[in-house]
Amino acid sequence: MKIQRRFITHFLLGVLLWILLLAATLPVTMEGILPHYGLVGEGYEWVVLVVVGIVSLISIVWFGWYFGSPLIQIMRWIKQLAEGDLAAFHDYEKTCKKNGKFKMRYQLYQEVIDQLMDMRAQLERARMERTEVEEAKRDWIAGISHDLKTPLTYIKGYSTLLLNPDYKWSEEEQRNFVDEIDKKGTHMEQLVEDLNLAMRFDSSEAVPIHKTTQDLVSFTREVLAEVSNDLRAQLHHFELLADEPIQVAFDPKLLKRALHNLFMNAVVHNESSVHIVAAIEERLEQVVVTIQDDGVGMTEDTLRNVFNRYYRGTTTEQTSEGTGLGVAIVKSLIEAHEGTIQVESVFQKGTTITLTLPNQS
Repeated sequence: MKIQRRFITHFLLGVLLWILLLAATLPVTMEGILPHYGLVGEGYEWVVLVVVGIVSLISIVWFGWYFGSPLIQIMRWIKQLAEGDLAAFHDYEKTCKKNGKFKMRYQLYQEVIDQLMDMRAQLERARMERTEVEEAKRDWIAGISHDLKTPLTYIKGYSTLLLNPDYKWSEEEQRNFVDEIDKKGTHMEQLVEDLNLAMRFDSSEAVPIHKTTQDLVSFTREVLAEVSNDLRAQLHHFELLADEPIQVAFDPKLLKRALHNLFMNAVVHNESSVHIVAAIEERLEQVVVTIQDDGVGMTEDTLRNVFNRYYRGTTTEQTSEGTGLGVAIVKSLIEAHEGTIQVESVFQKGTTITLTLPNQS
C-alpha cells in the first residue's frame, strides 16, 4: 500500500535525521562546549550519554508529533461524523499549505483522509436522499388519500341521488348511477390491492406466485382489449405485434395487474391521441414484452424516480386516475416472476418499457 511505503520512508528519514543530529551535536559538545568550561579529560564520558538522551528525547517528541498529530485530527473528524455533523471537517484548512496541498505529515495519511472525505460526501448524499424519500412519502400518502377520496365522493354522490325520496329516477338513470358506482368501487379495489402489494413488498414478505402455462400473446391481447374499451382510452390507438402462440409460465392475476398498469399509464398520462404498441418476442431463454408509445414521455426527474413507489410524477391537485404506485408495483410484480423491467423515455417523444420473463417452455 502507498501509505505503508510512505510511512516507512518518512520513518527512515526521521531515523537518518536523528543520526545526523547526533553526529553534529556530539562533536560540538565534546570539543567545543566542554573545553570552554574546562571540563576536559577522563571522567566526563557520562556527558555523551546525556547528550544522546536529550537528542533522542527531542527526536521522540518530534516523531510523536509528526506521526501522531494527523491521527488525532483524523480521530476528531471521525467523531464529527459519528455525531452526525456532516459539515466540512473542522480545521481542515490547517492541514493544507497555501497551494491547497496537504502538509508533509498529513500526506502520510492521504488515502485515509480521502476515504473520510468520500464517506462524508456519501453520508451527506444519503441524508439528502432520505429527506427526499420522507418528503416523497408524505406526498405519496397525500396522493393516495386524494385517489381514495375521489371515487368515494362519486360513490357517495350517486348513492345520495339514488336514495333521494323527492325524485323518482328512470330505470336507465338508475342503471347509469349504479354503473358509475361500480366503476369507482373497482378503482378503489385496485387501489387497495396495490397498496396491499406495496406493503408486502416493502416488508420483504413473499407474495405467493401461482404460475400456469398459457399463451402470453392471447393473454396480452385480452388485457389490451380490456384497456382499449375503457372510456379514457377512446382517443388512443392500440396495436399488438407478436408471433403466435408463445407459451409462458406466469401468474395470470399478477401479470394482468402489471400489464394493465403499464397500458393505463400510457393512457392516463397522455391526454391527446397516442399510438400504443405492444410487441412480444420469444428468445432462447426468455420472452421479451415491449410496450411503446409516442406520447409526452417523461422528464429526467420522473425517469430517475420511476421505480420509486413514493414518487408521484404529478401533484395531488392534478387529476389522477392511476393507482398512485405506477411502475414501482410493476417492477416488483415482474421481479416476483424472476423477470426484469427497463424504462427508456424521451420527453415529448414517447416511452418504451421492456419486460423480460424467463422462458421455461
